[in-house]
Amino acid sequence: MAAIPLTRTHRILIGIVVAGAVVIAAIGFAGSYAAVRELAEAKGFGQFSLVFPIGIDAGI
Repeated sequence: MAAIPLTRTHRILIGIVVAGAVVIAAIGFAGSYAAVRELAEAKGFGQFSLVFPIGIDAGI
């Protein structure tokens, strides 16, 4: 089965969708990072609270 050729409009729309997905993912990561960092600080993790959220999000 032959691939359908993408028009210029299709490529632009794909770019917009990908950019939007990246923005939404970045907002989600920033919110998650801030919430988990604040929790880690409240639980007494000290300086480790800065990298703790990265480990949690990477584990998910």
